[in-house]
Amino acid sequence: MVKFVLEHILQLFLVVFSVATLTFLLVRFSPGDPATIMLKANDVPASDEAIYAMRSELGLTDSVGGQYIEWLQQVFTGQWGLSFVSQKPVISELFARLPATLELAFAGLGIMLLVTLVLGISTAVYENGVVDKIGRFLSLLGSAIPTFWLGFLCMYIFSVNFGWLPSMGRNDWKNLILPATTLGLGLGTVYARVLRAYMLEMLQQPFVKASRARGISKKRILVFQVLKHALLPIVTMVGTSFAFMMGGSIIVETIFSWPGLGQYVMESINMRDYPVIQGYVVFAGILFVTIHMIVDFIYLIIDPRLRVR
Repeated sequence: MVKFVLEHILQLFLVVFSVATLTFLLVRFSPGDPATIMLKANDVPASDEAIYAMRSELGLTDSVGGQYIEWLQQVFTGQWGLSFVSQKPVISELFARLPATLELAFAGLGIMLLVTLVLGISTAVYENGVVDKIGRFLSLLGSAIPTFWLGFLCMYIFSVNFGWLPSMGRNDWKNLILPATTLGLGLGTVYARVLRAYMLEMLQQPFVKASRARGISKKRILVFQVLKHALLPIVTMVGTSFAFMMGGSIIVETIFSWPGLGQYVMESINMRDYPVIQGYVVFAGILFVTIHMIVDFIYLIIDPRLRVR
């Protein structure tokens, strides 16, 4: 267990260092000057003197090497600098919007699990039947539709056309339905095909054949025996999907004006708010590694054979 913890701490350190370095380089050498953008946003003439004064205020007149060293110090001391726009600590800005993104991610995860289990189990139980063919078609269709297109489609049908659900904001629980569906539906259809394939593969195992020989129905075997063995891949799906939903919610939050991390980072990208962009990417990297560490720990609990290794 000690080795397990130490390996993951080392992995976390390497990921944070790599992500912090790559993000710093990409942001610093990307087109657009934050000083110019901020002056124009405040209706201030972007003269050379004004630009230099703004860059100096933002700490951009220092050498790139000096900025990089300062950034690494901020990362590993937990002080991720101040936002260029709000002049507030980046960490406080991120954590202020974290609950909204967590709410959306958990709701999207629930929809993903529902779609995965319903489609995956039903298509495996009724293999090559009508239900299986319809389910596989829906899985293929759902995985082929881009997230942004699915979001606009849901908004048009259920909000603009029928007026059943609100399309923007976070004022009511109904505001959560469309963005969560957009976030979880596509992944659910992809994982449903994975679950179906895994369950059908498990049907060829000796313990399943023995159960069939005793007269137990295929449906009962799939639901009560095979599904239990599918727990490990399901845990992987949940962990990977949650990390994806937390880090990849930018499109969905922007479409539905959901006031979470994704929308905030999109605004920061438009304003070239370097500290916020860098802080968000490092935060996403830490989150990704932490979630995978939790998944690996759950593996140790579910499958004792892994502890021996």
